[in-house]
Amino acid sequence: MKFAKLGVAILLLSALAIAAWPQQGSPSSQSSTTGQQESLVDAARRTKEQKKEQPKAAKVWDNDNIPETNGNISVVGQPSEPAPAESSVAQKTEKKTAAMTPEEKADLQKQLDNAKAHLASLKTDLDIAQRKHTLDEQTYISNPNHERDEAGAAALDDEKQQIADKQAQITEAQKKVDDLQAQLEAASSNEAR
Repeated sequence: MKFAKLGVAILLLSALAIAAWPQQGSPSSQSSTTGQQESLVDAARRTKEQKKEQPKAAKVWDNDNIPETNGNISVVGQPSEPAPAESSVAQKTEKKTAAMTPEEKADLQKQLDNAKAHLASLKTDLDIAQRKHTLDEQTYISNPNHERDEAGAAALDDEKQQIADKQAQITEAQKKVDDLQAQLEAASSNEAR
């Protein structure tokens, strides 16, 4: 029994000695670790150089990264001649603004102010309609049987159509504001002459 305990103790000690031997760090294991680190550094350098040599990907333009022009478009090269219809409209506008009296100019300013107020009202209505649609849509989707709710789906479709109509009205109102503003600016520039 004593010999069996002594044999087990020797086996355990030898197993521990064998397990601890590579961890003590022989010179050959340290040099292989250093060689691996150097090869990793070289591989990283090669990868970095390869990335520099690769052509860069073309830039993809979308609505988020296109710069806004605010109505001004920069064109390089010779300007093209305006179409006959455009020039006649410009001439009519100049004729109207050239002979504008102060009363007519005040009336034009009043029309512009009213058009701006109407545009602001339409934008507010659109915002309210969009918010209502979002809430109604969330309510509709939260219903477990929303696939069977034909009235709810029809109401959502009706709201979508109302939103589209409001957006069309806003586009028309913005166009009217821009036209009135252009006429007023043309009248002011003609007075300065």
